[in-house]
Amino acid sequence: PENDLYISVTIPSLIVATYGGGTGLATQRECLDVLGCVGKGKVNKLAEIIAGVVLAGELSLGSAISSSDWVSSHEQYGRNR
Repeated sequence: PENDLYISVTIPSLIVATYGGGTGLATQRECLDVLGCVGKGKVNKLAEIIAGVVLAGELSLGSAISSSDWVSSHEQYGRNR
């Protein structure tokens, strides 16, 4: 519809796995289980979750920069303080 805002993120080289390899390690398996992404056929769900988190971070960063909070927070809380 007209005047709607659509925001997306493209991650062309995202490599994820939900089966085999390091996914059998206890902590990795636990994290996948919390997300409901354990086993074959869950890789797209995991990729969607990751993309959603990336998009949220990008939106947060963009809003901080546009409202000048980015600079002021770095001045106030920067490592050199």
